[in-house]
Amino acid sequence: MTMTLRRTFFELSGEHPTLPSAEAVALFEAYEQGDADAVFGPGYVIASLDEKLLDVLESRLALTHRFGRYLGSCAQEDLKGFATELELPPGSVSVRTRRFGGAAGPDASLDAVRKVSEIVTVGRKVDLARADVQLRILMSDQLHFFISDRVIDRDQYEERHVRSRPFFSPISLHPRYARTLVNLTRAKEGMTLLDPFCGTGGILLEAALMGIRAIGSDLAPEMIKGCRTNLAHFGAKAEALERADIGEIPFLFGKVDAVATDPPYGRSASTMKEPAKELHLRALDSISEVLTAGSRAGVVLPWECTGHAALDLEERHAQRVHRSLTRHYCVFRRL
Repeated sequence: MTMTLRRTFFELSGEHPTLPSAEAVALFEAYEQGDADAVFGPGYVIASLDEKLLDVLESRLALTHRFGRYLGSCAQEDLKGFATELELPPGSVSVRTRRFGGAAGPDASLDAVRKVSEIVTVGRKVDLARADVQLRILMSDQLHFFISDRVIDRDQYEERHVRSRPFFSPISLHPRYARTLVNLTRAKEGMTLLDPFCGTGGILLEAALMGIRAIGSDLAPEMIKGCRTNLAHFGAKAEALERADIGEIPFLFGKVDAVATDPPYGRSASTMKEPAKELHLRALDSISEVLTAGSRAGVVLPWECTGHAALDLEERHAQRVHRSLTRHYCVFRRL
């Protein structure tokens, strides 16, 4: 099958220092684009990808704002010369910038738009609302130019926020991070993903909406009932939902392609009086039994796990929630 590669620029959300780029790379690898010659920098990823993959990325990415055809990069002092050499498709044009982190300042951003616009709009109609060519400049370690043709629908995650669900739990992951956790497992459409602490169903919901076969369990029967209600509310369903202790999942579900879970660990979360860390270690034992060799688990833990006898810790991303809680998004690979 012929593959048409396109050098693509991803403008990341910046809401976490490492998770946005890790999510993008996980999806590249899931769809066999791990050799995408990726370049990373503050607020961006650049990769050579099969154009057929772009629709999938648009539908799955949670921590990216937009992406499109990469045009090149330059230093601030080379801006005018670089812009003069740009070759843009025909049609109306808009020019917008975004400053990432502490890069430059508002005056530099406005100056960049003015200088580039003076060059690229000659003989063209300017349309800030519906331009045929949406030229964007990310001001980061350099000025990065790309044509934005894919914008991630991030409003959808607010529509599925915990407060918008019929069965509510304030300790659930935000849908963007639940989606990211699923993506970190490299699970694809048609694969089976298990959440053995499914709670209100936020992780299973994101998996099911991406075409992944979602199955779940929880020790609390009210959580199983609430999870089923929430899934149905958003037009999704789980392949199986079972009331079970974490130690029972190998016997209930057999082998699965991926695990994504956020176990209970706070005072308000029910562990049936079992110390949280003991529960988490038992969970890793059971997860290692259900995963097929080479497959992955995304597990959120409140402590810095360093690995497991049967699970190789590939990634760990720390997210400070408040003074007494830091979530560690851990990605394990079954040996």
